[in-house]
Amino acid sequence: MADDDEIAWHKEQIAKNGAVLAELEASNTSGGDVFPETQSEIDRIKAQTAQSELIVAAHEKQHPETNGM
Repeated sequence: MADDDEIAWHKEQIAKNGAVLAELEASNTSGGDVFPETQSEIDRIKAQTAQSELIVAAHEKQHPETNGM
């Protein structure tokens, strides 16, 4: 069951990070200038999201019966 909690947490992070990324990317390009700090944060969140996606995908591959969580 702890495994399911961890996967649920990763899925939650993917959703949250998606919303944060949309905001950051919209505000980062609205003024025409790309702020290095904002781009660094975007890159960091994208890396975290990719890691969570890999963890979820690996779990779903190992446990296809739980894909409907």
